[in-house]
Amino acid sequence: MATKLKELPQGIYFYGRYVMIVALAAFVAVFVAGCGAAGQAVGRTGEAVISDAKVWTATMRSDSAKNSYRLTLTTADNTISGLCFAKRYTGEWRGTFMNEMGAKAFDFVVTDDGCKLLNVIALMDKWYVKRTVAADLFFLFAVDSPDAAFASKIKKFEQDGRLVVDYGKRQIVVDQDGTIRLYNKRRRLKYELRKIVEIDMDKII
Repeated sequence: MATKLKELPQGIYFYGRYVMIVALAAFVAVFVAGCGAAGQAVGRTGEAVISDAKVWTATMRSDSAKNSYRLTLTTADNTISGLCFAKRYTGEWRGTFMNEMGAKAFDFVVTDDGCKLLNVIALMDKWYVKRTVAADLFFLFAVDSPDAAFASKIKKFEQDGRLVVDYGKRQIVVDQDGTIRLYNKRRRLKYELRKIVEIDMDKII
């Protein structure tokens, strides 16, 4: 991407770089200044049915190939769009979060014991930001593992055609179309992931 930017007129190059900086600053603001409500978590009703269904179906996540998702982070005041890439490596999930212009925010590694953030950008390199994000990603990516540290504490049910998983102040909701939403009710954050379908160009006529 850097090579392509250098080929552009100088003004456009610096403008593009400025936009990346602003986008990353807003990305951090999502976690630091999140207040009010970021969408609504699902309240359990009498129609709810206890479930053992998985959040991550084969359609939503491959255990062998790279997985690509469009990610949206929302608070009461901010909505930031980006990309998430994740792949399975010998018992752990490794991935990357970046904005849509290709500027990486951080890498992550998720095991049954927790989540570690690596190569975190300076704007996000604050203990309270990293702790929140790591805990959210741990729940999100390890939710189906029976060996996850929190496995015995989750409550899973189906209601109105959606799968819902509760764990403390966090909740995962899976819509019928496969969209996955994670609500951090304490920090009032909402993560929304939609799978990006890879197109086989050889099959296009």
